[in-house]
Amino acid sequence: MKVAAKRLSAGRLRKERASASSPSSDVENSDQSGASRPKRMSPAKNTRSRRAAVRDVSNNHKITEFFNVRRSNRKTSKQLQEELKHDLRDKVLKGTNERLLEVYKDAIKGRGIRAKCDFIKGEFVVEYRGVMMEYSAAKVLEEEYSTDEDIGSYMYFFEHKNKKWCVDATKESPWKGRLINHSVLRPNLKTKVVVIGKTHHLILIAKRDITEGEELLYDYGDRTAATIARNPWLVNT
Repeated sequence: MKVAAKRLSAGRLRKERASASSPSSDVENSDQSGASRPKRMSPAKNTRSRRAAVRDVSNNHKITEFFNVRRSNRKTSKQLQEELKHDLRDKVLKGTNERLLEVYKDAIKGRGIRAKCDFIKGEFVVEYRGVMMEYSAAKVLEEEYSTDEDIGSYMYFFEHKNKKWCVDATKESPWKGRLINHSVLRPNLKTKVVVIGKTHHLILIAKRDITEGEELLYDYGDRTAATIARNPWLVNT
């Protein structure tokens, strides 16, 4: 009887050991018994699946639902050119640059013009404003002026589209362009003809950068022998 009791105790011990086995042992045992083994997804595959899910969701939406559309503020070269033309037109027709120039008196040359601000090379400075007339009529008027020594030379002759013209600024006026002095050696302005609407205008633009307080000068361009004989300063100033 004692022996049977010992055997029974040993059998119970084996069962208790079996019931105390680890879960991993249970899985292995169930595999061996033909039961299906639960599949574990590897971390890499799991990540790829999540990414795929994100792509699937985003494909169903427009990108503009998440980000504002950025529209370019850049202007085309044509737009910039049109703005420059309109700006020049307004400055010429309204005479707005007159306030940027200062009349002063020089002991030798008399009245002259100084810049009240900086101008960059190529920038419009002021119009040479007066009466626009054809060359033939201007030459007749020039002869009349020559008989009076008190009348200065304010007639500017130029050519535009193969035709000769003249701006007569002899009559006293508030327009400062007529008072800009001549220099063949150190001019900082040059003349240019621009067409605005159906009329053309003679303007002065910066030949180089000009600093505030600097005297404005341009080459009158008259090199005829008779003119130089009467006005030698045209070639040596």
